[in-house]
Amino acid sequence: MKSIKYIVAVFSLLLISVGCEDDIIELTERDSLPSDQALAGLNGMQTTLFGVYERARSLHENNEISLYKQCGTDIVQSGTHMQDVGNDGMRGMMEYVNAFDASSAQVNNIFSGLNQSISAVDAITSFGENLVPKNEDEERKKNDYIGQAYCLRANAYLEMAERWDNVVFPDLAEHVDSIKYDFDLNDQTAVLEQVISDAEAAVPYLRTRLENANVGVPSKDMAYLLIMKANLWLGNYAEAAQAAEDVIAQGAQLQPLDGIFGLDGGKGGEENNEEIIFSWIFSENNQDRPQRTVQMYVPLYDRVPGVGRTLGQGGRPWARLSPSEYYWDLFDSDADGDLSDEADGRISAWHKFAWTIDDISNLDTSLPGAEYLSEGDLLTVDSLYFQSWASNDREARYLEPTTTKTWEDGTYGRLADEAQGFRNIIVYRLSMAYILGAEAHWRNGNEARALELLNAIRERAYGNTSNNFSSIDLETIIEEHARELGHEGHRWAFLKRLGILEERVKMHNPSAAPNIQPRHVRWPLPQNFVDQTGVQQNPQW
Repeated sequence: MKSIKYIVAVFSLLLISVGCEDDIIELTERDSLPSDQALAGLNGMQTTLFGVYERARSLHENNEISLYKQCGTDIVQSGTHMQDVGNDGMRGMMEYVNAFDASSAQVNNIFSGLNQSISAVDAITSFGENLVPKNEDEERKKNDYIGQAYCLRANAYLEMAERWDNVVFPDLAEHVDSIKYDFDLNDQTAVLEQVISDAEAAVPYLRTRLENANVGVPSKDMAYLLIMKANLWLGNYAEAAQAAEDVIAQGAQLQPLDGIFGLDGGKGGEENNEEIIFSWIFSENNQDRPQRTVQMYVPLYDRVPGVGRTLGQGGRPWARLSPSEYYWDLFDSDADGDLSDEADGRISAWHKFAWTIDDISNLDTSLPGAEYLSEGDLLTVDSLYFQSWASNDREARYLEPTTTKTWEDGTYGRLADEAQGFRNIIVYRLSMAYILGAEAHWRNGNEARALELLNAIRERAYGNTSNNFSSIDLETIIEEHARELGHEGHRWAFLKRLGILEERVKMHNPSAAPNIQPRHVRWPLPQNFVDQTGVQQNPQW
């Protein structure tokens, strides 16, 4: 086989360099890596893919950006201690403060990671077919790796299209002399079409989610879901509806509410339940690489005298994010301010509203209401004892209700004082195909099928058909999207696609409402990348 000289790291090296003020890294022949080394058989393909997974996981290992996808929407607000995060990280992404701009190191971190992943899998998609397998087992592995590469690239391009709109497609250089230093931006339409092309190319190579039996490996289900999302962006509603049906047809089933985000049985148990289409995998066997999301939605409950810090209570609290009042109102069907009388099972399965008196010796008996409390009693924001203790607006939020979708107990050895964990990061769930499939069918004029899909989610939530929808409009879909997929990292792009991000943030996110501007619907390209490549910065940045 002819050896093709391929500069594997050209674009990646440029991206690494944009985080500093230095010129583009000088490339010489020793910086080039021939394809027969970059893709040294199946091991080379596997190693390249491993690097892609590592880069994706690393974003969730960073305290400054671990839940960046959850920030800046209508269903979330800053927690009491978001102020401890740098303004160019999650705080800027939540509150749209001035430091969230083209010079942000954290924006560059995300941008570079995605582009480096794209550049890495380019080697596999471009040259993987040249590998000649020796037997059926090698043929299967080769196809698996090529399918994963296409699907992971589609996923990365979708994120780029959603966040930045305009993306550079790096040229593949066959020799150091042909390296291209001037790059052209491709508009969002072109990028979304590339997402569809890559995902469609992935499908024949991939197995289904159930055949994989591994939530950390791309599947046909994931590829079809990416096709669905990209077509929704493009306004191709018939194609999006068909892709949603293709996801559902792969055989995975919606699961009981209590187990979807559970940890029972570990990596082979609830974390691998068939509703989860894809996750970034973390392992307790790699103690040096924990993820940093588990503490972010936990309010500072342990500051309240009598409430101890335990894993059952949420573990170490960081209070960076908190569901907004609007989010809770979506579950309050009778608008009485009380969710305890609601029949939606998602309320109790995926949220926490009360904290236990489990440290009675430290109860402040001088406070009104203390005389009525005993070990094991529950406290909420409305409890007399808590209200008597809270001396300011900030402290008054220390027992605010929150989502538990990202929480972690001691299954993987986590201790109550650790602000880290090893649960997987769920990227896509089957229920997304139902929610967005309903939107696609509704927009395509098939309200009957849209109702079937949306009501399947409602019936799972309520346990019966008594709360099914009888008709659908866009607001119905917007609200059910929040109830079902809230705080999983999909809301920002969803609102942007509908053209209502700025509007809804101003209406429902008190942390961001004063600051969000029209320019914030697309992120700035890192300024050093703009300076070094000559591409045009995104509008108003």
